[in-house]
Amino acid sequence: MKIGLFYGTTSAATQEVASLIQDNLIDCDIEIHDIYDNNLERMSEFDRLIIGCPTWDIGLLQEDWRSKFGDLNKVDFTGKKVAYFGCGDQNIYSSSFLDAIGILEEKISSLGGMTIGHWPSEGYTHDFSKAEKNGHFVGLGIDNDNEPELTEDRVTEWCKKIYIEFK
Repeated sequence: MKIGLFYGTTSAATQEVASLIQDNLIDCDIEIHDIYDNNLERMSEFDRLIIGCPTWDIGLLQEDWRSKFGDLNKVDFTGKKVAYFGCGDQNIYSSSFLDAIGILEEKISSLGGMTIGHWPSEGYTHDFSKAEKNGHFVGLGIDNDNEPELTEDRVTEWCKKIYIEFK
């Protein structure tokens, strides 16, 4: 199974999670793309995508995603299965935890992408998130600031889920 994983990172946390995802999806051919160096139009080459973005400040996309957000309009997402993961701080930014993946998911879904990999929001201590719908996040939520001990298990379980949903 061929998957394109596109992420933006500033502090390397999202890049580390991308590597963990690649390590957990061992039966898949995953091409990892840091969007700082890559054109988003490369997403067109894949039927299965994983999108990673941390939330910055109060509900902002990471700077590389902010600068390339308009380029998403150049990609035909029709029929593509798309999974999302994001890093954030649910305590300091409890009113905008994971907003970035909510913003990306809304945009990509409006362009025809099919969201997979929903993740339960139960167990997180946030107040609000644009990524939360009906008790689930639109993708995997990672909080290495407050719960680094949960990251590896969360990634492992989420990868099992998206592997099945990508088929």
